[in-house]
Amino acid sequence: MGQPILIDNDALLKLARYGLLNESIALFGCAPDEVRVLATAKYSLFPARNHLRLCKDEESAARLTEFLKVSTPLDATLADPELLDALNAVQNIDAGESLLFAVGATEKNTLVVTGDKRSLAALCSNDSVAQVFSALAGRVVSMEVLFLYLIERQFVYVQQCVRSKPEADKALSIAFGVSISADFNSVREGLTSYIRHLQNITGGLLYTLPT
Repeated sequence: MGQPILIDNDALLKLARYGLLNESIALFGCAPDEVRVLATAKYSLFPARNHLRLCKDEESAARLTEFLKVSTPLDATLADPELLDALNAVQNIDAGESLLFAVGATEKNTLVVTGDKRSLAALCSNDSVAQVFSALAGRVVSMEVLFLYLIERQFVYVQQCVRSKPEADKALSIAFGVSISADFNSVREGLTSYIRHLQNITGGLLYTLPT
């Protein structure tokens, strides 16, 4: 059994589009049923009026649908109500991120995978949620951190996945090469630069994979 993962809708969508959901959770020795997603994910990610508005193509939608079937809806009762209220009051932290952060702060053995940098910046800059920041320190996985570890294991495949969907994440697209493929060292340097910038904003919040 691996370390349980709490994952937000933004990261779910991007990883489904890239076709890297299973590869990503495998980094942490985690099975799909150990991944907890927001209970509203299937409604938010598949708008009723346009099923493919976010997924863009049927293949990505199918990947995401299958993953949501085997993952576990997040139990909101696990969150400390006081922490959740404090997070909900912070600008730039939406309801979904608030729930993920609150549960993550309460469940100390979990990791939080998120693609929402605004929420991370807000979490680290508001004294009212300092307790949450402290509890989550070292347990938040940004997309750049995740991909830095992915390329160490299967660089060529991961690069192909990212470059096949250049619109999915601008920062990742630039790091992996837009007009031509970037080499391994260039990609690693690019991702590391993004991570340093995020570390300057978030302090000790970001996760470091054990070597």
